[in-house]
Amino acid sequence: MRLRLRLSLVLLLVNAAVLGALAFWAWQDESQSTADMHRRRAHLEKQVRESFTKRFDPSRAGDIPAMLNWPLWEEFEEAVLIDRRMLNLDGVVVPVGAVLNPKGSRHRLPDFPLSEVFQALEKAALHMETVEVAGGLAMPLVTRAPFSEERTVWGGVFVKLPPLPMGIPLWLRVLLVAGGATLFGAGLLFFFLGRAIVQPLEGLAKAIQDFGDGKSPCLPTTASSQEMDSLHGAFQSMMTQIQGFQQEMKEQVEQATGRASLAERRAAQRERLAAMGTLAAGLAHEINSPLAGALQGLETLRAEVRSERAQMHGGLTQEALERIRDLVQQLLRLAPSRVEAGQCSLETVFQNLQVFLGKRLPPHRLVLDLPKNLPKVLGSEGDLFPVFLNLLQNAVDALDQHGHAAGLIRLSAQWSPESKEIFCYVEDNGPGVEPSLLSHIFEPFVTNKDVGQGTGLGLALAHATIGQLGGSIEAQNQSEGGLRITIRLPLAEEG
Repeated sequence: MRLRLRLSLVLLLVNAAVLGALAFWAWQDESQSTADMHRRRAHLEKQVRESFTKRFDPSRAGDIPAMLNWPLWEEFEEAVLIDRRMLNLDGVVVPVGAVLNPKGSRHRLPDFPLSEVFQALEKAALHMETVEVAGGLAMPLVTRAPFSEERTVWGGVFVKLPPLPMGIPLWLRVLLVAGGATLFGAGLLFFFLGRAIVQPLEGLAKAIQDFGDGKSPCLPTTASSQEMDSLHGAFQSMMTQIQGFQQEMKEQVEQATGRASLAERRAAQRERLAAMGTLAAGLAHEINSPLAGALQGLETLRAEVRSERAQMHGGLTQEALERIRDLVQQLLRLAPSRVEAGQCSLETVFQNLQVFLGKRLPPHRLVLDLPKNLPKVLGSEGDLFPVFLNLLQNAVDALDQHGHAAGLIRLSAQWSPESKEIFCYVEDNGPGVEPSLLSHIFEPFVTNKDVGQGTGLGLALAHATIGQLGGSIEAQNQSEGGLRITIRLPLAEEG
């Protein structure tokens, strides 16, 4: 049941109890008044009998005016005095003696049953008893002789008291008026509660339900009361905070999911690299022996062969075998092994790279951006130099493949005294990597170079080396174009 309906019903029940008690009191009071009126009528009847019995003597002429001027007549609606001289003509009583009208006969209603009153007066005088007639009482007038107990009937008197009030009882009037006021008050309460409390609360409940369904918190504005405005403000602040917490939690979940996905991907890469290394070690062991014999035999044959054509084919064969040997050496590096212990300066590594690539870079340009007093990192120069060399060569190949006349490669590093690691960046303004391939470029045999130009092992070897040093390597396309490789290396311990 709705709030305002419950409150209205409570108000009606409370008022009904109060008004019921008030109506009961009014009914008792009115009953008491009615009882008092009946007692007053009985008292007047007694006064009439006693007055005509004790105070007046109709046989004395002087008492007749006194009887007519008796103040008690004002209490009656109708009054008739008649002596005993009456004739009964076929059931119709006709007075032949004195007929007195203390209230005045000209004020009497035309339909007043006067003959019935005469007949009742005759009966009352005859039987010396009171007779009810025409809503009044017909009583005998009895006199006593002086110094005698003998009673004589002089005539009769008819009196009619005013009717008791027959309007709406007081208790009913109280109940009707108060009930109407209660209904009006309940209606006003229902209306104002709806505007001031129920409607704002319903809007608040709807906004909270929408917020629970994932919608933005938007509470309806209200000017019903300061308390409701404060309540709405508190809920708005609470939902805004909850939304902030939800957004923060969502971001943290996304970050944790990303980290878990990255960790899972790296673990899978390590497993693949380990499996590939084990396979490569076995293959390299099986290939190295016959390969070394083939190269030695080829060298002997080339020394003994004299024809130019044989020399040419022998050179081609030696070149192919040497390429196989280099590939076997790369496969051996994939085998599970440990990097060399030690530490080195990145400044030295980067400067050596610039010198080593002096003839390979043109027409492109290599820019070094290193902070001063760069601390040493974990890892030997023999491990880090091939990693950065492979990354720079890949950048040069990407610029050449894309047709850049004069590309730019940037090699930089960042660190802070409070940090325990250094971030190195290798950036170029080349074409970048296809998004579908970007998350797999550190996996073995994954390459975007043309067939015959790359083995797909360079970045896999770099990833394995950096991981063994306790660092990480990531790749991402830059918004302005080109690829950016980020390498995180731990600092070497001082001392």
